[in-house]
Amino acid sequence: MDYLKRAHELAEEIVANRRYLHQHPETGLDIPVTKAYVEEKLTEMGYQVQHVGPGLVAMAGSGNPVVLLRADMDALPMEEESGLPFASLTPGKAHCCGHDNHTAMLLGAARLLKENEANLKGTVKLMFQPGEEVGKGAFAMVEAGVLENPKPDAAMAFHVDAATPLGIFHYGKGATFCSTDVFTIEVFGKAGHGARPHQAIDSITAAAHIVTALEALIAREATPTETNMLTICSIESDTKVFNVFPTQVTMTGSVRSYSQEQRDLLLQRMEETVEGIAKTFRCTSKITYGSQFGTLVVNDALEDEMRGYLEEALGGEATVVDPPIVKMGSEDFAGVTAHVPSAFFFVGAGPDRENGYFCTQHNSKVRFNEEMLPWGAAGFAHCATKWLENHSK
Repeated sequence: MDYLKRAHELAEEIVANRRYLHQHPETGLDIPVTKAYVEEKLTEMGYQVQHVGPGLVAMAGSGNPVVLLRADMDALPMEEESGLPFASLTPGKAHCCGHDNHTAMLLGAARLLKENEANLKGTVKLMFQPGEEVGKGAFAMVEAGVLENPKPDAAMAFHVDAATPLGIFHYGKGATFCSTDVFTIEVFGKAGHGARPHQAIDSITAAAHIVTALEALIAREATPTETNMLTICSIESDTKVFNVFPTQVTMTGSVRSYSQEQRDLLLQRMEETVEGIAKTFRCTSKITYGSQFGTLVVNDALEDEMRGYLEEALGGEATVVDPPIVKMGSEDFAGVTAHVPSAFFFVGAGPDRENGYFCTQHNSKVRFNEEMLPWGAAGFAHCATKWLENHSK
């Protein structure tokens, strides 16, 4: 079956799916509207859909070997300002990371695979997961048994990239996404009048010194030849009054690294630094952690193999380029790669073949060029089919 030709024939359907999902974004692990839509589409195609943990699973073909294709479905808790006619209809939620594209591509691949099911030399397991942005969806599905009955022998995922020109695919080697530890730091002082600081305990000043000291951990304590990041992305106090010292200041951020040794060092020194500076300013402190997961590591041999199939699938319309790409972001597909040899590719979704969009992922004005959707659908289906052919017993 010519998957690329058929994907272009299905382009209107794939785009319609993407636009519906884009208009109805949901966040976190609980995404009932999105799941119902995906399940309805899969059922119409003839799939028997399973609920596995917070996500959905469907299978094409039968027997061994087994290859898993994954798409994430959740959005971000932010407003959309793209100006698109199909922009988010839900205040405070938007598909500004592009997961609606991933889901639409995998739905397209699901139709292609179902139409060619009689020729599959094994099983393609389709994994639709929520909660990637909170770092819990893949792990919850793994815990619920997504990697069993049947157990995948290989896995693959895509991620769109608005900063990369249309028609350019990138790939990873080894460690491709960072480990992530999301943290909340609370600094507690004593409220008082802004004109009498000696009668208060100033949690604002303590928090300010903590921010600059944490930045110094990367500059002065992390190994310079390693890639690490520690960022504070929000800070607020429990008062907004100009002449009242707050009782509490809360900061949130994340630690990211490709090295477990560096990760352990930064987490330890962060805790010591926060406690020490808080005490210096007569404050107390507390650190709590949200999502925490390790580095996403692709299997180099599988990545090379899937890259060859992907280039076949694209038929010269797009290309996979060197060098391997490294992302400082995180990806909870790491929950799968920790157990199954996996490949991961980045799909250029810029406005044309020369440029990326000025506003990219996690920006309220981000856009994604829908011309790449058939390539993703065909890429998913072709890579899975060829892998099964070459690994069937």
